[in-house]
Amino acid sequence: MMWQKVVATLLLLLMILGPRGGATMRSREIIRLHVHAHSDTEEEQRLKLAVRDALLGEINRLVSEAETPSQAEKLIERALPGLTSLLQSTLQKEKSPHVGQVKWGVFLFPSRVYGQLALPAGRYRALNVHIGEGNGRNWWCVMYPPLCFVNGVVGQSTERRFDSALRNLVQSLWRRLRN
Repeated sequence: MMWQKVVATLLLLLMILGPRGGATMRSREIIRLHVHAHSDTEEEQRLKLAVRDALLGEINRLVSEAETPSQAEKLIERALPGLTSLLQSTLQKEKSPHVGQVKWGVFLFPSRVYGQLALPAGRYRALNVHIGEGNGRNWWCVMYPPLCFVNGVVGQSTERRFDSALRNLVQSLWRRLRN
């Protein structure tokens, strides 16, 4: 457990102090998920979490096959129709009157502290999900490397998977620093 904190701290330092474009390098290594609720009512927030859980199950399966951010991006792009269908079917299952929308692109995010990881404000590739008007509180995570925390658990995967994701990101950054 202690070495996980050390790795996370080193990763944070690499992201903040890394040479050759710092923020640009960081944003290219990370793909985010952003789910916007229709409104802030208790029911709409519950619906947002149901959508999040359904999408994360599929996204975790997809990105587990990726070894690089580029591979993860291609897998997600190919899966967009299926992810959109999953969103709509989840809304129907939850008896929601809303239509959902999935957008894939580059979006502006504020700075965030995420577990042991801090992400600077900037533009990140992301899967942006809106439920209805999308005016309610939102939920976000890092899809790649898979660092989505749900109730203190990383995505729907194991702690070992989290270790591997951190190791892969650190190795990727290390290769970039050496080149």
